[in-house]
Amino acid sequence: MATIYTTVDVDVDIEIDEFVDSCSERELQMLVRYLQEVGYLDKSNIRDESKMTSNEIEFRDKMSLLSDKFYQMTIEDAEILEKLYEKYR
Repeated sequence: MATIYTTVDVDVDIEIDEFVDSCSERELQMLVRYLQEVGYLDKSNIRDESKMTSNEIEFRDKMSLLSDKFYQMTIEDAEILEKLYEKYR
């Protein structure tokens, strides 16, 4: 009897949070490195949270919230942030 070899493509729909939750620490690090390599993550903005103080983490989280609220800010609010940016740039 003849033997036939073939390839089968399977399309599986999985939620991203399920995928990420199933990854090991090593796999997550590989994922982050891959996202950095393909340009989805800026290497300079990634910090190891275990090496950050609680104040640094709190500040980062606050700045992230501010960036999410950009379109709700007044012109004056945006100008204040711009001045702070220029001061510490």
